[in-house]
Amino acid sequence: MKPNLTIQIVGWNSAQELPAAIAVLKNLPAEQVVIRYIDNASTDDSLALLNRELPHADIITNDLNVGFGPAHNQGFAICDTDFIMLHNPDLILAWDGVQQLLSLFDDPKVGAAQGKLLREQPAAGESPVIDSAGIVLTSALNGKERGAGETDHGQYDTEGDILAPTGAAALYRMTALRAVAHHTNKGVEYFDHDFFAYKEDVDLGWRLTRAGWIVRYAPVLQGYHARALRREGLFNWGVNPRAIYQRLRSKRTHYSLRNWLWLIIKNATVFQMLVHAPVVAVRKIIMLGFSILYPPLFQAWWQAALGMPRMLAKRR
Repeated sequence: MKPNLTIQIVGWNSAQELPAAIAVLKNLPAEQVVIRYIDNASTDDSLALLNRELPHADIITNDLNVGFGPAHNQGFAICDTDFIMLHNPDLILAWDGVQQLLSLFDDPKVGAAQGKLLREQPAAGESPVIDSAGIVLTSALNGKERGAGETDHGQYDTEGDILAPTGAAALYRMTALRAVAHHTNKGVEYFDHDFFAYKEDVDLGWRLTRAGWIVRYAPVLQGYHARALRREGLFNWGVNPRAIYQRLRSKRTHYSLRNWLWLIIKNATVFQMLVHAPVVAVRKIIMLGFSILYPPLFQAWWQAALGMPRMLAKRR
């Protein structure tokens, strides 16, 4: 029996998070699932751990940290199963939920799917906290993890369409990915190679929906994702000046700002740009203010400007 699903992990110095993930993955039926691990030049014991605990896994090693999206593109390019699921190193999979999600693809128009991710398994008597119920588009034409940090009261227990599945646990139909991939001088780009990391899942989901594919959310438990970053305060950056300053210094903020600007150029329709222009402008003004407070952030604006011709070339 040929497997119909590849579970693909991109790791970078992930030895601390991997044991909990491996405890589930090592028990999955090999006749149904291919497990692929792509390592971005880790200097810890990640590879030794994988070789010891998952000897049947397909392992790809990179000499450099090529980024989240480009590394996954390496796996997409050689995937020979009908479906592929991305799996963050800090995700603990609920296999029963994944099997239920695969049934969504019985509809040939479904190109991607996601279930409900919780932050962690709740203790007795505690209410679960949601990590993600899918990505939706905000009024600033940005992607937002629906339900992130909310106590789960069943508010996302209705099946429906979303903009994109979260990159932590996205399920894709390979034919859908091939249909919307960019063909550039860097090769075939499923995730946008230029994004490096952050918001590449938003971009890919947006491209899928613009091409007519359905991206579906189903309220089944897909796993537990112990996200390190908590969301609170302005832009979910924290509630005190020190926390905000630390976020300004983070490469995540740099990439997220640059890639948000690219997202809009690549995917937003003229109508969306006009309708959402006031909110987009306010967000740009706020981010410019943050850039004045932390001038190195201006590099993100400069990179975004330099990359605009490439983004326009990739726009469909």
